[in-house]
Amino acid sequence: MKRTHFLQPLGASVAIATIMALTGCNTDKETKLPPRDIGTTDASVLFADADTLLTHQTNATSLTLYYSADGTMRYNPDTQQVENATASVESTLATQDHWQLSFPHLQDDVKGFDFDFASTDIALKQWLKGQLLAIAKDGDTVLTATDVQPARALDALYAEHAEKLNFGAIPDAGHTEFRLWAPTAQQVSLVPYQSASEEGAPKQRQTPITMDFDAESGSWHVATTALNHGDYYRYQLSVYHPETHRIERLEVTDPYSHSLSTNSSYSQVVDLNAPALKPSGWDTLSTPHSQQNPANSVIYEAHVRDFSALDQSTPPNLRGKYLAFTQNTTEPVKHLTALAQSGVTHLHLLPVFDIASINEDAAQRIDVTDRFSTLCDKAPSLKETPRLASECDNHQTIQAALTDLATQDSADTPYVQTVMAAMRQYDSFNWGYDPFHYTVPEGSYATEPEGTARILEFRKMIMAIKQNIGMNVVMDVVYNHTHQAGLGPYSVLDKVVPWYYQRLNPVTGDVEQSTCCSNTAPEHRMFAKLIDDSIATWVKDYKIDAFRWDLMGHHPLAQIEHTLAVARGINSDVYFYGEGWNFGEVANDRQFVQATQANLAGTGIGSFSDRLRDAVRGGGPFDGGEYLRKNQGFGNGQWVAPNDLQQHSNGERASALHNADLVRLGMAGNLKDFQLQIANGDTVRGDEVDYNGQPAGYAQDAWEVQNYVSKHDNQTLWDNNQYKFPYAMPLATRVRAQAVSLSTALLGQGVPFIHMGSELLRSKSMQRDSYDSGDWYNRVDFSQQTTQWDQGLPREDKDGYNWPMIETVIANHNSEAKPTPQAISNMDSYFNELVALRMSSGLFHLGQGSVINQRVSFHNTGVSQKPGLIVMQIDNSGSLHDSTIDATRDGIIVAINASGTAVNDFDNINATGYQLHSLQANAGNSSIAYSQQAAHITNGKLTVPAWSVAVFEKPHQP
Repeated sequence: MKRTHFLQPLGASVAIATIMALTGCNTDKETKLPPRDIGTTDASVLFADADTLLTHQTNATSLTLYYSADGTMRYNPDTQQVENATASVESTLATQDHWQLSFPHLQDDVKGFDFDFASTDIALKQWLKGQLLAIAKDGDTVLTATDVQPARALDALYAEHAEKLNFGAIPDAGHTEFRLWAPTAQQVSLVPYQSASEEGAPKQRQTPITMDFDAESGSWHVATTALNHGDYYRYQLSVYHPETHRIERLEVTDPYSHSLSTNSSYSQVVDLNAPALKPSGWDTLSTPHSQQNPANSVIYEAHVRDFSALDQSTPPNLRGKYLAFTQNTTEPVKHLTALAQSGVTHLHLLPVFDIASINEDAAQRIDVTDRFSTLCDKAPSLKETPRLASECDNHQTIQAALTDLATQDSADTPYVQTVMAAMRQYDSFNWGYDPFHYTVPEGSYATEPEGTARILEFRKMIMAIKQNIGMNVVMDVVYNHTHQAGLGPYSVLDKVVPWYYQRLNPVTGDVEQSTCCSNTAPEHRMFAKLIDDSIATWVKDYKIDAFRWDLMGHHPLAQIEHTLAVARGINSDVYFYGEGWNFGEVANDRQFVQATQANLAGTGIGSFSDRLRDAVRGGGPFDGGEYLRKNQGFGNGQWVAPNDLQQHSNGERASALHNADLVRLGMAGNLKDFQLQIANGDTVRGDEVDYNGQPAGYAQDAWEVQNYVSKHDNQTLWDNNQYKFPYAMPLATRVRAQAVSLSTALLGQGVPFIHMGSELLRSKSMQRDSYDSGDWYNRVDFSQQTTQWDQGLPREDKDGYNWPMIETVIANHNSEAKPTPQAISNMDSYFNELVALRMSSGLFHLGQGSVINQRVSFHNTGVSQKPGLIVMQIDNSGSLHDSTIDATRDGIIVAINASGTAVNDFDNINATGYQLHSLQANAGNSSIAYSQQAAHITNGKLTVPAWSVAVFEKPHQP
């Protein structure tokens, strides 16, 4: 029997995960049903399939379903009668519990009743086009009158046929075929819109074109010559909507849109194969790097606006745009190109599909490059603060004003965040986790948001990244929620098929909100198809190489695997990775087998590892107050460079050694079956190492793990480390510590994931969640002159509780925490060195778990280990030598010294025959392996300077 070593959990992991879901999302668009005025109390009856309904009234002896064609039905609680029903049908108690496979989370909470709809004069498909109401009784006693959730009946009745069809606007030889899946709609028309001759004038509505209903697939379709490539349209639907309990007449854009007007008001017919939408050479564009072994990758996470919005070397009209990536002589592009030459293989783009949170009309936006007085006109409350009122009366830009205000910013006078809060609803910045249309490029990043310019410019960006810069392209996708549901202006799916595309609470019928916004239901077949078709478009028509799935744990694993198969049917090299967090209403496989970290083992799909992240950074991503400082990690001095809040207790030492074990396991690919000697001296499997009460190791192969120490969420690595460092630590040491932290990801066996600007000491002025914090906090200076360190307190709603600690940290660090141009340059050099080291040998990215288990080992482990030191050895000698992995080396040793004391003559390893890697030896005193002396081996013993990373290589001996 295996011994499992679990420490006491450090916190409420479920609560932490729930907070994590809220990071980077707008939470002001929650969709809940209004108070019901029809006598029902909830929506606690659900179709299990086309014959069975489930009620939460487990003591019910009968269940009756009522139908109203015109949506005027009401339940009168006084008379206990249903009024204005068109028809009703009785049920019998279900004799089989076949539905439990589809509703495992409800099997103990509901009771099934079978219905024979063939016994009625109205077919079930027609029932589903109207209002439904269910009455559960115990004998003659009414237990509940409730709305009915129809999704599983729609799947059972229509999905088999609908899954085979193509949806959206499909232009072909002088006509266009339109198809919309709207099985519950009573009528659907296609509404053409003609662009006005005067610029900016509203489009002119044309005569609607009636669409035909296909009763097998539940879709509405029409072929017409009235609309062709470039023409605009919407759909007009008459559909019962449970939000208002009536038949609504709605106009809505196409869920399958491939092009849109400004601000997504209208869908546009587009032929994605039109020559005018393809840059020269597009059809023959190739991908720079194979993805057969994703562990060969180094992924660099970027945001289109961060990349160039405030860069002075980028042409003004291209700043913050797709086309900024096509400018080969600008500082940002030159920087990316240099990273690619060092070995960074992938550029990960935060959401670039159509989002709801940025106004695409430039005339309606206010950015930091605009005059401060313009903002005062929109936000007159600024004039109530005398210091800000003075800025309203001068002519400088908001950016210039913020530069001045930052020098006077404090908790008592939080000028900067006050200005940015006033700007938030008007500026061009948002991370973009606010889906509007899943399969159209975002218009605010195009020089012209109206129509097809966004398609051409997006493709030009992709082409430049691959062909000129030399990286593959990763797209961040967010199918787990929509920005709105119901009848809100940013709702699409829930207008077309109400209560189908969103995941509903099984009792109340409210749209679940655990993701931050309106959760979707990818467990429903036609939403899974929409996802498949959307991903297929991005792969085929935009040549996207890999996809990062936001909150992937909210998706069924089966759906993710099916979508991957669809993508690989187009490009066999496509790679998926994402956030495999386990939380919310689907947690612990409650509703289906989720695409979570543990469940992904063996699938080849990657997930972000919080294990190495937390061990290196210290604490957790949602620490607050003094715990931001108290919880040091491996990369910022835990135990070996204690700050003023440490007691140097036995518990602190044990925590430091445990974090070192998590780092080692992470560097071995976080494999569940990797054998590791842990701090107490026992040798255990990776899944027997504790991480907050969970198995730390969960992967089968290393390409199933994204190792990172910083990404867009949470404080940057630099900001996090300033919370932790002792105040007396010199700037140069802080820079080296940043490199040491990054080395744990870059020199390990997982897939390294790097936050843009980590190599430039990026700061967001201590901001925890900068999703909507504007260009000011999110700026990256690729000229390597400045960072945003101490440029104003972060936004109060996210970090107000932390302001006292932030002010204390900034004051006590003095100038040692403010990066200089030389410090930034040094860090950039260290980073490129680490990337080049990784790419110098296949031993750093073995990929396959069984190969890692055979070749990777650690020294300086167990009870007598030296804190702050990681020594990893990768064997390629003797019978293990494989020239396809590395023909010139018999082995590699990686020594990471995360302490302020040099390691001299480390002899817990036989390093005979090894020498300092040629890249580091040739770099001399500019290498991260050099600090007062070079790392070296004498008589088989290692010497590694303080805060250094040394790689030793053993030349192959035939």
